[in-house]
Amino acid sequence: MFKAIQTSVSGLIASSVRLNVAAENIVNAQTTSTPKGSVPSGLVFSAGYTPKRVEQSSTGTGGVRATVVPVSPASLTLFDPTSPLSSAEGFVNTPNVSLPAEIGELTRASQAYKANASVLKTLDDTFKTLLKI
Repeated sequence: MFKAIQTSVSGLIASSVRLNVAAENIVNAQTTSTPKGSVPSGLVFSAGYTPKRVEQSSTGTGGVRATVVPVSPASLTLFDPTSPLSSAEGFVNTPNVSLPAEIGELTRASQAYKANASVLKTLDDTFKTLLKI
């Protein structure tokens, strides 16, 4: 019984990490930066935002572990000569974030969270029933 609780709690934590990473990627998806090596005069190089992704793996004792890793390549170069951060050629870097993929990740993480919460509720009900006997 306690192993099932531990497994469900690890799923809740992993889902929470996935939700946070996807939300952070969405919020920073439009952050631009100057391409490395081409900083306009008077500006300091800004590395920009490095998007992240979550890798889930099973633990040896049951449950899951969520590991946050950077996306590679972290940025894409786009032509935007109107940006104050653009290079002399008019290019800027933007994070390598796909908004539809991140929204899908939010949905999957939310459903996984609900499923793990439901398992915990069922375990709680079962435990209460066992204590009445």
